[in-house]
Amino acid sequence: MAALISTYSGYIALSFLPPLVWLLFWLQEDRRHPEPKHLILLTFVAGIAAAVLAASSELVLFGRPPLLSGLAHRLAPALLALPGLVLGGVALIEEYLKYAAVKFAVLSRREFDEPVDAMVYMVTAALGFAAVENVLFLTPVFGGGFVGGVELTISRFWGANLLHAFSSAIVGYAIARHHWSPWRKHAVAAGVITASVLHALFNSLILTKDTLPASFLLLVVLLLIMAVVVFADFERLKKKSPISTNS
Repeated sequence: MAALISTYSGYIALSFLPPLVWLLFWLQEDRRHPEPKHLILLTFVAGIAAAVLAASSELVLFGRPPLLSGLAHRLAPALLALPGLVLGGVALIEEYLKYAAVKFAVLSRREFDEPVDAMVYMVTAALGFAAVENVLFLTPVFGGGFVGGVELTISRFWGANLLHAFSSAIVGYAIARHHWSPWRKHAVAAGVITASVLHALFNSLILTKDTLPASFLLLVVLLLIMAVVVFADFERLKKKSPISTNS
């Protein structure tokens, strides 16, 4: 029993590794005024809680939460039958709950004092969320073979984990626009909807990449476009100060 617990603890640790690597990378985007470590940890944990809540919500709404479908990764092709409405609903639930995690964890705190903070905290919550997804997807695969688990870990590192960071960064930019320009009343809603559409598109391409060869290329193009947008947004917000954005 002890050996089994130790083995699965190792699988869980490996599942958390990709999001933590990405987190260290994204935190470099705010090196001039780094966020307090305790708030980064709190936001990461809030993202974990959001993932648990998302899985529960999807279970209630759809009968079998697509997020939890990672528990039977071999059955992923069966998800091709999911209608676009379900994929869109899943994406909206996940993007909104990642936003809610940041809203309740940090947005009312005095440390949230410059526009770029919104993107940093949203990415942090997204990676906490992605860590839980990794556990659900990767632990069963590791149990079936370590090599297969490593291969899927690498795939998710460059795919789903990055998608969560990018989509939430877009929401973070929308939060910054709203917070420092309060007349932009619908900025956050627009950000969540945009992120949800991109997330749903990513999920649909993932589900068809083995049957439609063009899907993989479209996945790469989608992530590249999101990367350009997100890094441009980071640079745009880093040039702004609370004083200039309130003027």
